[in-house]
Order: sequence, then structure tokens, then C-alpha cells
Amino acid sequence: MSKSTFDQLEATLKSNRARLQAAQARLEDTVIRAPFSGRVGLRRVSVGTLISPGDVITTLDDTSLIKLDFAVPETYVAMLREGLAVRATAPAFPGRSFAGKVASIDSRVDMNTRSVVVRALLANEDGSLKPGMFLNVSVGRDERETLVIPEEALTPEAEKQFVFVVVDGKAARREVRIGGRSPGNVEILGGLEAGERVIVEGTQKVRNGAPVTAIDRVADADEPEAQPEHAASASPTSLRQ
Repeated sequence: MSKSTFDQLEATLKSNRARLQAAQARLEDTVIRAPFSGRVGLRRVSVGTLISPGDVITTLDDTSLIKLDFAVPETYVAMLREGLAVRATAPAFPGRSFAGKVASIDSRVDMNTRSVVVRALLANEDGSLKPGMFLNVSVGRDERETLVIPEEALTPEAEKQFVFVVVDGKAARREVRIGGRSPGNVEILGGLEAGERVIVEGTQKVRNGAPVTAIDRVADADEPEAQPEHAASASPTSLRQ
């Protein structure tokens, strides 16, 4: 065939291919495919209804991992970091908690609430948690091995902290450096060694060098008039700041 006839047939072929691709695209638009695996919600339209781009047909959720956003006051920002343990409870599931970890922390503090938004990820394999639910959140702080003593053993003086240590049966006043606190306990950063005994009760009456008799912290009910000094050992333990 001539060159002109060949060119005409080739142009017709390309035109037919373009029409075919357009028809296939229109056909594919009649099928809604999920962009990811998940669970669909209620159908919002009926069969045969004419829909337009932007119309909600249904919802699709992957709830195997729940993103939990919550606000933390700015006073605790220094304690926040990625990886902190998070535990959440829901009124819908009494007695049950959901564990997770802090995934990210917002870069800005809200000017109105003076808080920062924290995002945590919670495992939700059984799908119990639903998007939009309200949860009560508790965030764990760093846990470490440290030396602690009962808080009532401290005797503050100006900006310093002191304790009375039992040495050879006598009270010895010693300055200590304290760190974090937990209910009833205080962290000791310096001034004490593990195993040393400190006076816990009667610290306002004891004097440096005074003899001390160590007894159990639970006094005998038959001897209410006795007022001995009570002592406890400084010991390493896990402290949550």
C-alpha cells in the first residue's frame, strides 16, 4: 500500500485505542476500590442512586492500630518523649485498659490552653476501640533504679536537705541531695549509701550525737507512752518521677 494509506490506517488505529482507553476508564469509575484493607461502615447510598465526586458512599477504617491524640499541660513538656508508655481506659469497657506508646509530640504549645498535643498509638487487634471514642489516658514516666528513703526522714533547712543517719547507735546529721519524688518516697542523689539507716520519726526532737534505739515503725499498742526514734534503711528501688 501507499505511504499515505498506511499513515491513515495508523492514525485510525491510534484513535480507536484512545477511545478504548477512555471507555475502560469510564467503566473503572463505576467500581469503588478501597485504597487499603479495613472495615466498611454503613452504606450511605442506595443501588441506582446517581452520585457525584465528593459524595460519601460509606466509611472505611483500619482500626488495628488506633491513633490517640490528647493534650498535656506545658509544665510537663520536659518529661515527654517518644516511646513513653501510655495506658488508656474507655467507659464502654469497665475494668479493661489499652496499652500503647507515645509516637509523636506536637512542635507547638496551644496559646489558649497552654498545652501540647501528644499522639499515641494503641494496639486494637480485636477492633474494640472505635474512631471518635473518648478515652481516659495515663502516661508513664521514666522508670529507673535509684536510692530512695521515706519522705518524712528529710529535715529541710533553708535550701538544703538533711537526714539523721544511725551510726554506732547514735544519730549523725548529714546533708543529702534529693531528686524526684513519688508518693511517700524521695530520691537521694548524694549523701547516702544503700543500706544505711536513717531516722524516720521523731526527727524534730533528735539531736546530732544523741543515742538512738532502732525499732519497728509500727509501735506496740500496749506501750503508748514510749517515744523511741524510728529508723529505716535507705534502699534502691524503682522510682517513677
